[in-house]
Amino acid sequence: MKASGVIRAYTLNDLLQFARGLPILPTPKGENIVIITGAGGSGVLLSDACVDNGLSLMKFPQDLDEAFKKFIPPFGASGNPVDITGGEPPTTYEKTIKLGLEDDRIHALILGYWHTIITPPMVFAELCARVVQEARDKGIHKPVVASLVGDVEVEEASEYLYERGIVACPYTAELPVAILGAKYQWARGAGLL
Repeated sequence: MKASGVIRAYTLNDLLQFARGLPILPTPKGENIVIITGAGGSGVLLSDACVDNGLSLMKFPQDLDEAFKKFIPPFGASGNPVDITGGEPPTTYEKTIKLGLEDDRIHALILGYWHTIITPPMVFAELCARVVQEARDKGIHKPVVASLVGDVEVEEASEYLYERGIVACPYTAELPVAILGAKYQWARGAGLL
């Protein structure tokens, strides 16, 4: 099955999630994936999920590292994953996501959101949807997936994002990365990468 390019779902839930997510994700144009997160622990979980799903985290050249550093606090972390920290306002998410979408060397984004008072779930969802749509309006079509962790408000925010072409899953770091991994597996099998 693997040699034939079949994407294997190990659970019924994975099968259903892949069927829902793969059609809305644009085909990636390369292997460079960047994680942007508001929590360091989320960055670790998302990075581990990338390894588990055969995805490559981009090694940042110095100029890209410096570009991200302009938007995050000194106690945050650039590199990959980019940890903007939980205390940052919505504009920090907006600027870093926009940078990730507009830099041609980055081919896909994984967003890690943890519920904070400063950036509530629907504020995060609305700004993400807007920034991604602005990029699409400029002809930039990259796969974007998001992990949203928090109280029940992250369910509504995840659905809002999904309805706007951003694969978003509440309460899990692993599932959105698995969906992205399946899209990459499909693209590789189709000879598009």
